This record gives sequence, C-alpha cells and structure tokens, in this order.
Amino acid sequence: MMRLNLNQLAIFAQVIECEGFSAAGQVLFLSQSSVSKQVQNLEIALRTQLVDRSGPKIRPTLAGEILLAQTKEVLALADQAVAAVQAAALLRKDPLVIGSTSTISGHFLPAVLRELRRREPDAQISLAVSTADQLAVALEEGQVGIGLSGSPLPPGQYRSERLADDDMLLVCPADHPLVGKGLAPTDLAGETFLLRECGSQTRRQLTDLLHSWELAGARTLNLWGTEGVKEAARIGLGVGLVPRRSVQLELRHGVLAELTVHPSPERRAVMASWTLARPLTAYEQLLLPILREAARTTAGVPSR
Repeated sequence: MMRLNLNQLAIFAQVIECEGFSAAGQVLFLSQSSVSKQVQNLEIALRTQLVDRSGPKIRPTLAGEILLAQTKEVLALADQAVAAVQAAALLRKDPLVIGSTSTISGHFLPAVLRELRRREPDAQISLAVSTADQLAVALEEGQVGIGLSGSPLPPGQYRSERLADDDMLLVCPADHPLVGKGLAPTDLAGETFLLRECGSQTRRQLTDLLHSWELAGARTLNLWGTEGVKEAARIGLGVGLVPRRSVQLELRHGVLAELTVHPSPERRAVMASWTLARPLTAYEQLLLPILREAARTTAGVPSR
C-alpha cells in the first residue's frame, strides 16, 4: 500500500489555500520550483492531476478537492499525535495539579487520589482549592487542566461533564428537638443558619434556599469550610447545609442528625471540567477515567 508524504500533503494544501505556487512558497519559506516539484511528485505518486494550472490562479481539480478535505483531517490528527507525545514526555517532569472547590476536595477527591497513587506511585500530585469563579479562570487560562466543582461553572474555554449527584442535607445536633419530624420552612424560623465563606457554592445555595423559604431575615453565622459547619452544628451553634457524602460517618454514629424539611434542598452535582486552552498532560488524561470510576463507585450512597 502506498504511504502518503505528510510534508507533500501540507505543501499541496498551502498551494490551494494561497492559490499559487509562488505565494505558497513565501509562506513556507521555499522556492517556487521546490513547491511545484513537491506537488508534482504527489500527483505522480497518486497518478492523477490534483491542481488546475490553466488559469491565473491555481485551483484544485475534483480529485484535488477530495484530497484537500482528507488532508485537513490527516494534518489535524498529526498535530494531535504530536501534542499527545509532548504531553507524555512531560509525564515524569510536571506535577499533576487538580483544581477543586473546597467541598468537593474534602469528600470526593480523597478516594480518587488514593486510586491515582496506586496506579502512579511516583506522580507528584497537588491540589489547588479555590472558589468556583477562581477555578473557572484557572481552567480558561490553562493553569489547571482538570477542575472539580459542586455545580456547573459559567460557560468558558473548557468542557464539563456531570459525574454524579449528591443530596444536600440540613444537619444539626443529634439531640435537636426537631429531629425526626416532618418540617415546613416556618418551623425553622427560630434557628441560626451556618453559612460557608463568601464565594462558596454551598453558601449561595443556602442563602437562595432561605429566600425561597421566606426566611431571608433568619439569624446566620459565618464559618469557613464544610468541617467548620459540621463542628458548629455538632455543638449546637446552628443548622448547616452540607453534602450527604461529607457527613456519612457522623450520621451513622449519631454525632449529627438530618432535619427533614419540605421543600427539601436541591441535590448538587459533582462536575468535572477540563481546559481547552492547552492539551491535557498524560496524568490529566489518566485522571478523567478515574474520576468517572469514583463517581460510579459512590453512586450507591443512600439518598432521600
């Protein structure tokens, strides 16, 4: 089987784009005769005329048009292959930096990191924890290749995939008098609500929930991180909104309890987003299927 020469294909495509051998030669820093010779050799190899030289401007023949369409695809695949090889060459040199919002980094990522460490024990892994807005910027600029968030990020120069969903619970001390009752929002009017730090998606969800429950004037207490909310709820400082995955042990051992209120908080997504600003490194390409596998493994977490 005949093997096409990528260099000849690239020169042929440039000739068609520039509508002439001389103009193509200027772009490619080649002489007109060299460009013409390469196209002629390609025509000889394929045993057909590819360009119509009869007019003032070069035009592709029917065979040339067909080859041009295929050439664009072949050259694009060649570029992808080069990018993949370059990414693999950096595999042992550059650390894997995973972007994440704080809630996801605490309850979803540890199992992912354990599996990644099992497969690639020599990998240097670091976590860049930020707000969702900061994560979106980091993905836009290619500072991180893959980022995880608790809800969709605003549209940008990256792709996103919904990995899993998680219940969001209102938690309180196990001995709270409202535990075990079916509650309406008005039953919570006297409670203090524990808010996450500014920029947190959980904070935004809870404040929106309070507005929808007509409890916008309720008492609030500002804290930092899911662990801060869990501890404050445990010692009776208020009621906090947390993902179910983050309090499984506390619920199982009676350290915290769930308040059942209708309408209940909306479920939250676990989203993976990856940058389009640069090719993914080999480690980042390895991380994506591990994330999907972890999401399937935890899909059996009980929900209500």
